[in-house]
Amino acid sequence: MDIQKISTDKLKAAKYNPRKDLKPGDAEYEKLRRSIEEFGYVEPVIWNI
Repeated sequence: MDIQKISTDKLKAAKYNPRKDLKPGDAEYEKLRRSIEEFGYVEPVIWNI
């Protein structure tokens, strides 16, 4: 595994990534909210080279 620290402005979103603008009340939003409350927030950055 190659771990590197780079600035976030060098990251580019993948066009094929179907991000959704989640809002309170959405099922996915509520799942994420409960998970963060239970386990804490971790900001993973994963990308393909």
